[in-house]
Amino acid sequence: NEVPIMSLMKRLFCIILSICLLLMSGCSKSGNITDDISMAIGIDLSDAEYATSIDTHGGFHGDGSTIVSMPVSSESVLEQIQNNPQWHSLPFTENLTAVVYGITDENSSIGPYITVDDTRNPAVPEITNGYYFFLDRHSQSTDPHDDTNVLSRASFNLSIAIYDCDTEILYYLELDT
Repeated sequence: NEVPIMSLMKRLFCIILSICLLLMSGCSKSGNITDDISMAIGIDLSDAEYATSIDTHGGFHGDGSTIVSMPVSSESVLEQIQNNPQWHSLPFTENLTAVVYGITDENSSIGPYITVDDTRNPAVPEITNGYYFFLDRHSQSTDPHDDTNVLSRASFNLSIAIYDCDTEILYYLELDT
């Protein structure tokens, strides 16, 4: 009589474990980077495939940066960008210029904060003909699309997307410190 009970308990354990695994997988991110970026920036990128992706997030606090570039030749993407009020024509504001490219004058230097390596070279080429999207994800942000206070805080939690009209490349940048 004890053997069937053990067999039943093993089956029950396997069923419960399978249900738990299914539930946990349903709660995770989609895993598709283009879907995640589409959701973040409000543009359908379902036809795009990312060309390069660097993600240095990790550790206890999840600090790091994400740098993604993807060719986007679909005219519908440009139309979506032009019709989305959260996207703006370049040039960047002064704060976003400091974050992405850095600003240097005779007295000081600030940024860039999103770089590929320790050389302090910007993660993206300088783009003059295009559009940008900004999202301030910092807990102290009162308007997630306003970069006014970005440089006045001790940490960054932001996302920036840049669409280069000349090369038809979309860059997506995240910075969490």
